[in-house]
Amino acid sequence: KAKQIMRKSIYSPLFGLAVAALVACAVPAGPPAIGTADTNQGRGHPALSPGTLKALSCPSGTSYVAPSEISIVAESVPLSERANISLFPGVRFAQGWALTSPNKNFGGLSGIELLADGGFLAVSDMGAFVWIDRDGGELTGTGRIAYMRGQDNELLKGKTEGDSEGLAQKNGAAYVSFERRHRIEAFDLSTCGAAARATLVADLPSEIEGTEIRENSGAEALSFGKSLRAGYEQLIDGKSPIVELVPIGNAVTLLEPLNTDFDSPLVGMTNRIALGDQSMAGSVVYSLRRNYNPVFGNRLAVEAEYQDAGGSSRRGLFTLSRPMNVDNFEGITVETLPDGVHRLWIVSDDNFSDRQRTLLFAFDLVGEAH
Repeated sequence: KAKQIMRKSIYSPLFGLAVAALVACAVPAGPPAIGTADTNQGRGHPALSPGTLKALSCPSGTSYVAPSEISIVAESVPLSERANISLFPGVRFAQGWALTSPNKNFGGLSGIELLADGGFLAVSDMGAFVWIDRDGGELTGTGRIAYMRGQDNELLKGKTEGDSEGLAQKNGAAYVSFERRHRIEAFDLSTCGAAARATLVADLPSEIEGTEIRENSGAEALSFGKSLRAGYEQLIDGKSPIVELVPIGNAVTLLEPLNTDFDSPLVGMTNRIALGDQSMAGSVVYSLRRNYNPVFGNRLAVEAEYQDAGGSSRRGLFTLSRPMNVDNFEGITVETLPDGVHRLWIVSDDNFSDRQRTLLFAFDLVGEAH
């Protein structure tokens, strides 16, 4: 059950149409747009076409700057050292690694996307893009890093400006959500690489249904579908706020938890992808939830939101907790394998701490779970 909240419109109609145009190309249809009401909460950027977005991120005369190369060491990690650990039916642990690098700037990964070349693009919550290379499905031990630039072409400074969390990629541009100063910005990495400047897509609400959003509990998750959606980490009355950019304005929903196994804060979402023949089978978004306490450690849950001609539904897929090798997982992306199986990749944020790890795990959804 999703509760609709009629809050103030953050975006003008023209801005909403521009965002819709950005995501319209080859994107599976998402849920019907939710109605909105006029308000003044937050601000939207003036209407921008995709070409204008690219022009602002890579102004005329900007040359392509390659990100700095880094080496990445991948050590194989099992799901658990215990032989009797099992997952939910239809979920198979495919592989896992602990990632390290001699480069001290590697770490803090909070959002991840699969690239067309098979590698990964991630964001660090220190305001950096991190590329993790693969060849033939295998990690190569190489990668790249580039710190994000603001609209003024200066590097983002400190956590206030550079606390990047969610990541969604479309049409060569990386869309990034930020906490503390809650917003979404786009970077045209495909055109000018590390020289790409931030282009404001939207300022996000700092208050929802009368509740102030904490600095470090904003939009951790981003997802492209028919529209662009931002999922907040902070729960409001036990529900997850979702801010959706739609053609007529801004819509906010509060998602009820599926059950007590799936009631943790939302920290990641995949883009919406088709399930086979979309006209018949519909589409899906996978979401990652995480909770932590000193006694039980990190507890993770992955769920799916399905959409087809009959409407939408949600389903819990699997949970992860001790004695499994769990950590501060925050990012999730999906890969469709040659046989049609969906492989979910999740990555953990080590907070640049010696007591935590950057883990990259893969899970295949087969049988009942697919």
